[in-house]
Amino acid sequence: MKKTRSLVSIAVTIVFILSIFSTAEAAKKVPVASEKDPVVFVHGFTGSSSSFDNMKEWLISQGWPSNYLYAIQYSDTTGSSVDNAYELQTFVKNVLRQTKASKVDIVAHSMGGLSTRYYVKYLEGAQNVDDIVTLGSPHHGTNSSYFGLWTEGAREMVPGSAFLNELNSVDETPNGSDTSAVIQCTSIYSSADTVINPYTSSIIEGAENIEISGVSHSGLLTDSTVRPLILDGLEDGGQNTN
Repeated sequence: MKKTRSLVSIAVTIVFILSIFSTAEAAKKVPVASEKDPVVFVHGFTGSSSSFDNMKEWLISQGWPSNYLYAIQYSDTTGSSVDNAYELQTFVKNVLRQTKASKVDIVAHSMGGLSTRYYVKYLEGAQNVDDIVTLGSPHHGTNSSYFGLWTEGAREMVPGSAFLNELNSVDETPNGSDTSAVIQCTSIYSSADTVINPYTSSIIEGAENIEISGVSHSGLLTDSTVRPLILDGLEDGGQNTN
């Protein structure tokens, strides 16, 4: 009987030790939420939250927890970037409440970069945003907007519009009024983008401006050459939780 008990004791000890090693190995593989900022994806003119489905899957493969990835769907996809910025403000609040994070990162495509910058500059984005990556955003307007002048969103994207003049006044880099919250801003744009005309409109003073070639306007969302650039824009040291 004693021999049997000894064998059982040894077996239990071995199982316990193996479970510790298994737990340690699993911990290495499971992404720790606090090491990443939640990412909010912002679509552009006539865009959709589903535009980022593929990018979400890719970021999960790069270590982001699936519950840290959120794509907003604006109620008016051709409407004013000012109105959209207020929707973004509410959306980010909800993301921060759900994740318990202190800040989010934002990846914005096309016109989404304008509502993002407005949110940061004039609302409370300066306190709630860590990094911004814009993809083919018409920071200084696009001549393509003349084809949609019946929409407020297009009128705001006309080069030299009152909206753009206000947004780009004083400081083009969207750090808002909070000088202690410096936001890393990356603008990625393509010389093959015929929607943003001229494509150099995406250059924004104070940001890291990255020009690529051979990628279309919509291709910026899925092209494999863009992915590492987005990753660099998002990984500047992580964030702190509340």
